[in-house]
Amino acid sequence: MARIVVVGSGFGGVEAVRRLGQLGVCERHECLLVSPGRRFVYTPFIPMIVSGRYGLSDVVFSVEGFARRHGFSVIDDVVVGIDPSHVALRGGERLDYDYAVVAAGASPAYYNVSGAERHSVVPYSPEEALKLRETVLGGVESIVIVGAGFVGVELAGELSWLRESQGLGFSVVLIDMMEWPLELLGNKLASIKARKVLERIGVRLLLGRRVKSVDERGVVLDNRERVGADVVVWVAGLHGPRMSVPKASRDAKGFLRVDKALRVEGLGGRVYAVGDAARLEARPGCMALKMAREAIRSARVAAANILLSLYGLGPEEEYEPRITNCTPQVGLSIGPETGIVALGRTVAMESNMMNYYHERMRRIYRRLLEGGD
Repeated sequence: MARIVVVGSGFGGVEAVRRLGQLGVCERHECLLVSPGRRFVYTPFIPMIVSGRYGLSDVVFSVEGFARRHGFSVIDDVVVGIDPSHVALRGGERLDYDYAVVAAGASPAYYNVSGAERHSVVPYSPEEALKLRETVLGGVESIVIVGAGFVGVELAGELSWLRESQGLGFSVVLIDMMEWPLELLGNKLASIKARKVLERIGVRLLLGRRVKSVDERGVVLDNRERVGADVVVWVAGLHGPRMSVPKASRDAKGFLRVDKALRVEGLGGRVYAVGDAARLEARPGCMALKMAREAIRSARVAAANILLSLYGLGPEEEYEPRITNCTPQVGLSIGPETGIVALGRTVAMESNMMNYYHERMRRIYRRLLEGGD
């Protein structure tokens, strides 16, 4: 009997559990899910916790029953390392495995900016988002957001809505080293529309400026200008998962290197990485965006490849990212009333559809995890 370990219970981890269960793998083999807190977080709505449009119970769901229905046992712990034969847990246990799926997500990237980790708020978890909300409601005059990507733009929108809905007087400043918001999409029209929306709702933009340091008084830019802030929010980018792996397994940004079948390099060919944890490349220069849909699709391929390998059923499937910086198909909300949708590199529109789309998906995941498949 083989042992299969799934690491993480976000979009990729939940899909890996679902597919392995559906394929019947866990009827004959031991399946383990390592899930910190035994929970799934609907991450697209974390910015909405800051504004108060959603609460913790709206975005955090238990995975215990879901995993059990699919033949998995759940371990409430954090994976701190993987080698070719063991998964190391923070609590000290070492799990041997035959196959593993790493769906541990990503972590904040600080780029060696002095004081960034110590003096910034990083609202990548519901709890940190709630703390940020409480801080803002407790009375602040200025908030600086570093990073004008998806999360930074969405947070700016939610904070602006909170300010208006509560009659508060704080300022919101959005800073990025790029010349335009959402520039990494490569869709200039989307960037132009996002800038117009942000300016319309009262967000001050400081673009084309690099943050050199962060302290308790705010940030210092590369031209030595100081931007004062009561709160600095750091959402300037992502790094790979914080766990020990062989050097050959990581790229320069800490993401796990995988082949076309999603097998992690340097780990013996039986460890697969999916979603945000992995470096997923369609072709040179065209990288998969860190999106839930890519995590779900890659997890399906990893689960199928475990089945193929277990029973020697033939060559493993290859994964081809669809949503990349070369072919973006994305949408984001900027507050409750509007947002941006980008299709490819030339089509973009201002639209509120993402608020409706994500609410529909949130309800689907709630039903999935609470009892229906």
